[in-house]
Amino acid sequence: MNANEISPKTSPRLNRIQKVSRLFRYFVLANLVFNVGFWLLLFPSWTLRGFEITLRGLLMSGSVMLMLFWFWKLAQLFRLYERGQIFAAETIRCIKVLGIICLIGWTVSVSARFMPRPEVIPQNPPVGAKSVIVKKQSFNMGLFSFDFGTGIDFGLLFVGASVVLAAWIMDEGRKIQEEQELTV
Repeated sequence: MNANEISPKTSPRLNRIQKVSRLFRYFVLANLVFNVGFWLLLFPSWTLRGFEITLRGLLMSGSVMLMLFWFWKLAQLFRLYERGQIFAAETIRCIKVLGIICLIGWTVSVSARFMPRPEVIPQNPPVGAKSVIVKKQSFNMGLFSFDFGTGIDFGLLFVGASVVLAAWIMDEGRKIQEEQELTV
């Protein structure tokens, strides 16, 4: 029996995977539509008229586009699962792209952090107002968030690298399985 064929024993499992994948794909697509609507309502004047193009603005819009592309690729991944292509080369490539998008997103967010912010000058500063600079030193750590006191979150970098590594291992395993199927 070919390893790519579905045996009668695994068919109920595959059916569950397909049903859950279909539901989750619809959820991800709904989230994508919600986010597109949210960003269009939040920033309706993304046209060049009245919109000052700055490097920081381009990075922000780039990060939004990356997030939307990530949702789209995630929906594609669950579409592949819905079709029963669990360990196919196309599925592994989709997982790898999701990890690369996380890595690019981390790079964009770190780059945006170092861009100069536009200064906001108060119209009527209070009489005798003094500016106080407070340096905040912190160490944050969460499930996918840690910064080692630098203020730069390395969580997305770790997640992206882990996903790319897992996709590479899955691809190597798929290649080993294909080689063993060809061995007589």
